[in-house]
Amino acid sequence: MSHALYRLGRFAASHPWRVIGAWVLLSVVVVAASASYGRELDDSFEAPGLDSSAALDLLTATESDAAGLTAQIVVTPNDAAATFFDDDVVATALANVRSGANDLTNVIGSSDPVGALASGREAAIRSGTVSPDGRVALVRVQYPVIDELGVEDLDELKEFAAAAAIGSPLRIELSGDLFFAFEEPGTGVGELIGIGAAIVILLLAFGSLIAMGLPIGMALFGLALGVSSMALITYLIEIPSWAPSVASMVGLGVGIDYALFLVTRHREFLAEGMTVVESAGRSVATAGQAVIFAGGTVVIAILGLGVAGVPFMTAAGVATSVTVAIMVVASITLLPAFLGISGHWINRLGVHRRSHSAGDRQVGAGWLRWGRHVSNHAWSYAAGVTLLLLGLTAPVLALQLGFPGEGSYPDSRTERRAFDLVADGFGPGTNGPLVIAVDIADDDSVVEPLRDAIEDDAGIVAVTPAEVDPDAGVATLLAFPTTAPEYDGTVDTIRRHRSAEFPAVLGDSPAVAHVGGQTASFSDIGGRVTDRRPAFIAAVIFLSFILLMFDFRSVLVPLKAALLNLLSIGAAYGVLVMVFQWGWGKGLIGLE
Repeated sequence: MSHALYRLGRFAASHPWRVIGAWVLLSVVVVAASASYGRELDDSFEAPGLDSSAALDLLTATESDAAGLTAQIVVTPNDAAATFFDDDVVATALANVRSGANDLTNVIGSSDPVGALASGREAAIRSGTVSPDGRVALVRVQYPVIDELGVEDLDELKEFAAAAAIGSPLRIELSGDLFFAFEEPGTGVGELIGIGAAIVILLLAFGSLIAMGLPIGMALFGLALGVSSMALITYLIEIPSWAPSVASMVGLGVGIDYALFLVTRHREFLAEGMTVVESAGRSVATAGQAVIFAGGTVVIAILGLGVAGVPFMTAAGVATSVTVAIMVVASITLLPAFLGISGHWINRLGVHRRSHSAGDRQVGAGWLRWGRHVSNHAWSYAAGVTLLLLGLTAPVLALQLGFPGEGSYPDSRTERRAFDLVADGFGPGTNGPLVIAVDIADDDSVVEPLRDAIEDDAGIVAVTPAEVDPDAGVATLLAFPTTAPEYDGTVDTIRRHRSAEFPAVLGDSPAVAHVGGQTASFSDIGGRVTDRRPAFIAAVIFLSFILLMFDFRSVLVPLKAALLNLLSIGAAYGVLVMVFQWGWGKGLIGLE
């Protein structure tokens, strides 16, 4: 392999404009094809075999409205003394909001707090659309399934709410599934911060603007190609809309890292007196081989997500792996071309003086002293650091997987403000209703007993009247937990329904009940990933071990790598548990 890489590196450095031209042409073709023929990235949080997926399949097959997405329009009077029970002005404004919502494109229908208010105070409270104190009203807007919607539906809803709030006596906030499906992520602020940090670090490491710019330029080039290709990859597998963000973070990291290997080795060879072409060839032959195997282990680790059995995670892993593979190819072809163009200028435009003589390949004196000190006390450091990492890893035993909910958003987001209004007015569980789908095609007598059993559950605060579709043979219930969507108590309630209450009520009946909805779906997916985590870890370690064994022709080296990875990654996740679950030091990074 090293001979082939050597020839490849020499060719790229000898004919840089040909190589760069080929990359530019490829990029233009991919970007143009993506813009003209690429499919939109899709968000599907289903996984085969889960009870929540069975509920969605049942509702979808019968064309039930409950299979679609929902949005919530949460309103409260601006006047702190006003309530919807006794103020006709705010009640009229509420009626206008609901009427306008029903006129939006693709809206199937909405809940009717106005009609409930007309039936009296108690009826309005029982409907679940007006809070017991009369300060909060909730309009649940029903949309069709996600395949029939787009980001324009969310934009239309937000524009409507903004216009309706002008001159209104109501404060209007929005939330719901529609936001989760189509709200666009931030415009690469995190990536820009990462690039800025990389620029500073590379400047300090290299002391040259040109040497710093080569890894950054190559990484950005490869990243643009990788992200653009995702709209084409969707012809093979559905890519979630958040995959580009993950691929960007991973792609930038490995791209800069791999380029750093090659640039460092190239500068060392130049310092020994080699020509630019010869130095680039040898750099690719040596460091390039390390890049290929390093990239291979990263791809294996990411593709290991397929073991989790969650399709959208597998798809995101595929998209990210493609980006990493592009970075590897760019490192051994595009970067040597850049090295050929930069020539000996790579050491110029320095920001601090640094020697590059042939004998100056050693690290700094401080690092050298530290390395010798650790080597001279190897067993002491090995034992001490291992114990420290094991201690940091211990909290992983309490790791709980889930999805960030609207309650974790900052106050600047309307979804968070709506979440707080609903939680204060109706109770925290109202933000995460459970959608219970019952197949009653062969027995419709179980609906009311099932509803009564659910309503009597200690974890449920309210259950809506059953919506029965006799033609489709499906009954739908909405149950509101007493706890917030992300709380353990909500998960316990879901499990109790499935394992105890449903079997007790249904008995030998042919009717089947499933718990669905976003809260149940996220809980199920987190549970599946947790259950399959050991298999995922074992698969990644085994495949990486085999790859490294072929690379180093050793058993000890890949074994050491596997153990170090387990310890370091375990410690990292242990710290995540400490901060994000236990709240240790959360204020330092702005968490609530």
